[in-house]
Amino acid sequence: MKIITWNVYGNFREKFKEIIKEDADIYVIPECEDPARASSDEYKEFAGDNYFWIGDSKDKGLGIFAKDNVKLETIEGLNDEFKNFIPVRVNDSFNLLSVWTMPPYVEMIHDYFDANTSLFDENLIMCGDFNSNSIWDKQHRTKDNDGNAKDQTNLNRKLESCNLISAYHKLNNEKQSKESQNTFYLYRHLDKPYHIDYVYAAEGIVTDLKILDAEYWINLSDHMPVVFELDKF
Repeated sequence: MKIITWNVYGNFREKFKEIIKEDADIYVIPECEDPARASSDEYKEFAGDNYFWIGDSKDKGLGIFAKDNVKLETIEGLNDEFKNFIPVRVNDSFNLLSVWTMPPYVEMIHDYFDANTSLFDENLIMCGDFNSNSIWDKQHRTKDNDGNAKDQTNLNRKLESCNLISAYHKLNNEKQSKESQNTFYLYRHLDKPYHIDYVYAAEGIVTDLKILDAEYWINLSDHMPVVFELDKF
């Protein structure tokens, strides 16, 4: 199965034709419009009925879009008071958690984790725009219930305790904060790169991951699409 996560920087109704050339089974799209209220008939046709979307504004939210042969279902029993997270069950086989954080960024993920610990196990794929990197750990001083800072480094520790690791870092044998490839370019300037979009899964589940070419995709968004393949599912 192929999944793409891409923060589109708005106007997905005009950009979806580019990303579907990658022919993914599932698209995780931060900053996209609500298809139900969009003005584009082509965008509505792309979304069909097989999608989930949340957001405060019809013009900018978080969406999951899937091919017709992919079954998406709501996961019952979770704390759903959190914005910008969409958990779904895929093909009765695994859980997918889509993420798009806003200020205070990574602290939102800590709070979601602590409120929904039952979701976090080796049956979960977690991906999206975290807006976080351990280079900014010192900016996150708020403590969790165990007295640890709600930063990227401690998030990694929590996820690792559930057998979830960053697929990019595992496949490329790189340490967090020392990434050689970037997913985001501030103000779309190629000389201002950061790595802030992630895929977390149990070891061996993600067999291939690539970050698409910045020279091309920078014209469409400040984030680059992250394309990954799952082996088990």
